Amino acid sequence: MQKFRDYIYCDINKINSYISQISELNKLETSSSYERETAVEGGLDFKLAKTGTTLNEKTSTNFVTNNSPLEKIVNWACNRKNAINYEGEKLEADDIDKLIVISGKLNVPEMSENMEIINSLAQNTTLFDMIPMSEDDRKKMAFIKETENIPILLELDSDYIFNCNLKRASIIGDKNDFFDNIEDDITIIGRIDRVYNNEENIEIYDLAKEVFKLNRTIRRKIPKENLEKAIIFESGPLVKITPIIIYK
Repeated sequence: MQKFRDYIYCDINKINSYISQISELNKLETSSSYERETAVEGGLDFKLAKTGTTLNEKTSTNFVTNNSPLEKIVNWACNRKNAINYEGEKLEADDIDKLIVISGKLNVPEMSENMEIINSLAQNTTLFDMIPMSEDDRKKMAFIKETENIPILLELDSDYIFNCNLKRASIIGDKNDFFDNIEDDITIIGRIDRVYNNEENIEIYDLAKEVFKLNRTIRRKIPKENLEKAIIFESGPLVKITPIIIYK
């Protein structure tokens, strides 16, 4: 019986790029044949003739469906010989650039400690006027929902924290409704970008760059200690991944 997935994120450009690198996913899986049925002693005898041969007997054509690019990469990655289907094992530095399939609870990093620097930046009128945002955006200050890259964490029974940034444009459906999936169980298929096996503080999101779009010239005008307060860190071990597909 057909099973359906509820896809909530899909980076189609990366899917097509990866499929182009996987030879077996580029094959067109179709076949056809003509079938001749003949009565013989003890039963029926089936003989096949090559496509194009004219026969008066029964003709049948067999097709193997060609899945969509999204379904192709999901089915391929869920095969353990093709990708890491993660079940809590330790990852190594040489696992970089491998595909990983991982399931857990969707969450966003804690940002309450960073609100002070956000508010101080917003109150600096001269600086704030240099930030490329519309007047409406300045009033709303809904920082995560208005950014192009959204930081998420995946919580599961593991020593690792899994972190990735989602492209807002790759969210399927209403962009704001995506946040209704927080605390839900999801599966991510992605590429491993970095493995941190030490208990160190790792930068996962820079509010000055991602939220306020501050370029280098503007950042130079801000005290270094303030800029550091705008960076969100998580304590390792941590794995950074580039998400390709997310489904429930």
